[in-house]
Amino acid sequence: MTPITTLGTLVLSLLVIPLFLGICLKAPKLVVMSFIGVLFTFSSSTWGQLQVENTIYSRGVGVFYFSLLNLILFVAGVATLIRKLANPHNPYLAAPLGKYFLAFLFMLVAHIILGVAAGIDLDVILGYNGIINILNMLIFMYLVVMAFNDEKDMRRLLLTIIVLAGARAVFGIVRFIWFDGDSANPYRNFERLDIKIAFFDIADNFIASLAAFVAAWLLTSPGIRLGLLRSLGLYLFLGLEIAAVALSFRRASLIGLALMFALLLFRLPSRQRLKFIVLASVILCVTAGVFFRERLQFNTQGSVLSSLVYDIAGDNGGIKENRFYELYAAAQSLTGNWLFGLGSWGGFKGDASLLDYHFGNYDFVHSGFGHIILKSGLVGLALFLSLMVAYTSFYFRSRKHLTGNARLMSDAGFAGFLFWIPTLLIGTPIIEFRSMLLIGLTLAMPFVAVGLQKYGMRRYVIA
Repeated sequence: MTPITTLGTLVLSLLVIPLFLGICLKAPKLVVMSFIGVLFTFSSSTWGQLQVENTIYSRGVGVFYFSLLNLILFVAGVATLIRKLANPHNPYLAAPLGKYFLAFLFMLVAHIILGVAAGIDLDVILGYNGIINILNMLIFMYLVVMAFNDEKDMRRLLLTIIVLAGARAVFGIVRFIWFDGDSANPYRNFERLDIKIAFFDIADNFIASLAAFVAAWLLTSPGIRLGLLRSLGLYLFLGLEIAAVALSFRRASLIGLALMFALLLFRLPSRQRLKFIVLASVILCVTAGVFFRERLQFNTQGSVLSSLVYDIAGDNGGIKENRFYELYAAAQSLTGNWLFGLGSWGGFKGDASLLDYHFGNYDFVHSGFGHIILKSGLVGLALFLSLMVAYTSFYFRSRKHLTGNARLMSDAGFAGFLFWIPTLLIGTPIIEFRSMLLIGLTLAMPFVAVGLQKYGMRRYVIA
């Protein structure tokens, strides 16, 4: 970048940032809704494409340390802090998680100081393959909590989720049927399997699963009277969202969806469970049949279970014969650094021929929890797990006091959190800006529900 270009970018930033800060202060709902619109509409995954393209989430990287969306998120976060300091008592804020935000912020600052002292470039330390997205997740969580402060806002948020998820599912199914599916298809492009998929991005699977949960909640919850046309519409909507997940052929998504529906089953009164079990059994059988026939037929001729774990248990059963070799190699590289990890810039070493899918880039692993250990050690993992435990505890303590939309909002948020657990175990959400902001949305939803009901808002259901 030339000095003139750098100066021009600086001047433009100095003009734009105060303007956008004012917008965030005056219209926080608009900012958050705009973020949700982007997150629900645009994919971030380019893995599996033959020709990698820039996405909306990478715009600005190269000119700045962060993408333009991330810079907007930071400015909105500052505006949220200003609003909170100006009026600390209203609206209700998810304060119990504030200490974890400060802890991860302190850890990242420590990484910056140590990394710079070791001669590591700042853009590498603050890169998305580090831990910066954990802070992004928490910032977005606070943005959502602070933006919605009445029942009308909550109803609008739920309707926005349903409408955007429905539109995204229709797009995915139409593309799957008539336009050869998602171009980001590593099964076909890399593994040479004759298969097309609806969505490869795990975030799209989450969006469809969240919408399916909301539809199932409305269809099965006692006390909600739905007319024939509305019930039929919800059943069709539920089928559409389930199809979007099933035709994506992602194991983590299917397991996450099953966990969400298990929560719904657990929360239903006993007289409603039989109806739900029948509905869920039909969905499970159809989904499993499609999944096994289209995806797992290429991996083994054995049972469904052996097909599901085809890449975990190799022919000889050795560590080098399955996908856990990556984690094994990362663990070997952590020797002597288990407590605090290798830093945000750290990477591991391993057999390049067995890790060819990394394309020489060994600064992330296919496990969210493993990635946190690699970068910040057991201390970082303990902080992250403590945050999750605090969130879970809050949900179970508060849920019994909620009714109507507030209960739906809280249940959907926690169900969304359950969806992400398999991906946190075997996927790469920590390095994905879109995925982490959507996790932040799920973390926010129970706090939004409790905050609105705490301030005496009216209680009714979107159905």
